[in-house]
Amino acid sequence: MTETYSAMNLFLDFSVIGILILGIWLFRWPHRAKFGNLTAAFALACAAALILYRNGTQYPYIILLSLAVGSVAGYWVAKRITMIQIPAMVAFQHGAGGVAAFSLSLAELMRGSQHLGMMNEISGLLGLAIGSLTFSGSMIAGGKLSNKLGQTPRILPKHTWLVMINLIGIIVLIVAALYAPAGSRIFLYTLIILLSVLFGIVFSIRIGGADMPVLISFLNATAGVAAAFCGMIIENKLLISCGATVAASGSILTHVMCRAMNRSLFRVFVPVEESRQKPAVNDEQNRVAGPVEKEVRHQ
Repeated sequence: MTETYSAMNLFLDFSVIGILILGIWLFRWPHRAKFGNLTAAFALACAAALILYRNGTQYPYIILLSLAVGSVAGYWVAKRITMIQIPAMVAFQHGAGGVAAFSLSLAELMRGSQHLGMMNEISGLLGLAIGSLTFSGSMIAGGKLSNKLGQTPRILPKHTWLVMINLIGIIVLIVAALYAPAGSRIFLYTLIILLSVLFGIVFSIRIGGADMPVLISFLNATAGVAAAFCGMIIENKLLISCGATVAASGSILTHVMCRAMNRSLFRVFVPVEESRQKPAVNDEQNRVAGPVEKEVRHQ
């Protein structure tokens, strides 16, 4: 899927991106956040309309029906969400973005993996992996924020090693899928999805409490990255730009939240295990209680 870019197309694309950035910029003020949300939604609606107009479609009624169903469902859910449930809903929306990214990447890989260029195929595989882990991580985050899974971190034995081994496995499978024969690629795509979903779960379950906003903003960034990779595989510059904008804003928000909590991103995502925390707490208690006991005995 390619596009012939003229000056008018570039102007329209920059206009859409500018409106999207304006909507994100308005989030800086609480009293303007609602208008900013509507502005960003309007920009994305214009982007979808532009893409459909330029590329056309064989089944316009299916697209219109999907848009109608999605709009009604979104409105129905939003009207029933209370203020304290908004973080969980935002996590669910990030998960929906991850599903859209890995579904589009999988469809393009299945349809034309033999005819895609190396860069397009790499982008599709990365969109497949990042979209899958964004979905599973967002579902875990949403479950924690809605108190269905509990907000306390759950640290498994050798948790960091499990995360690293899982990540290495995903990278190895992506490299193998690039050079595998056509008959075995479906199997490799399935393994990439499964390992990525597992990575999102294992990565997210050990984050909880006050660190949850950092996880949500980080998943916002990964959803944008997945969307940008989807734009690369279908060679759509507007989708690449919008995805990169969302990824950049999510990354900046993640950094700002870490600075506000006076914690590094590494310490949020790789917390000290409970077994290592307890001796430190006991040492602190002994250090404080020691002089007190001596003073009591002296008296």
